[in-house]
Amino acid sequence: MINKLVEISKEAGEAILGYYNDDIEVDYKSDDSPLTKADLAAHHLIVDALNELAPEIPVISEESGIPDYNTRKAWKQFFLVDPLDGTKEFIKKNGEFTVNIALIEGDTPLWAWFTYRQKVLPISGVKEWAVLKVPMVLSPHRLNTTFLIKRIPLPLW
Repeated sequence: MINKLVEISKEAGEAILGYYNDDIEVDYKSDDSPLTKADLAAHHLIVDALNELAPEIPVISEESGIPDYNTRKAWKQFFLVDPLDGTKEFIKKNGEFTVNIALIEGDTPLWAWFTYRQKVLPISGVKEWAVLKVPMVLSPHRLNTTFLIKRIPLPLW
């Protein structure tokens, strides 16, 4: 599974880069954060690939929102995805954006993949992230969905 997740991460990065040299059209989500065709292309690629790879594991993506707490509280595992973390940077075309995918078990990230400039950085046992970020997903309140895998000090491997 790990090799396939690395491949999915790279493919999402390639999809994003397919829009990089274009004139970037920007829409805005309800929280006023920017959304581009690259965000959506990476989102669909990742979600479709994860659903094919592991249909029994639910996926939460920044671009699809967070399911109701009563649904997700019973999940033993789930994928947590930010298909294009750094959309504002992508729009500025400064290269400072990533593809983020994490596999969560209970409230602990087992693995996280950060694709930065087409290099995949696998991280395992991301305890600090588990404490700071996962409770936001697991809480019964719907919170801002721009919380995904953002502030992990590197390197952790």
